[in-house]
Amino acid sequence: MSLGGETLMEMPRINVLRSMVLNQLPHHRAQLGVYFRLLDILVPATYGPSTDEND
Repeated sequence: MSLGGETLMEMPRINVLRSMVLNQLPHHRAQLGVYFRLLDILVPATYGPSTDEND
């Protein structure tokens, strides 16, 4: 990654994609779950059964 001809970071593109983009998805999914709980909305199961689901 470079900016104005100056190298900011040297890393293969796939590593940048994995570390900076794909790792953000679970983070935002967790934030959405917090907002749902604050608004008393049932949280959907994202990684398995949710505690909001009835057995």
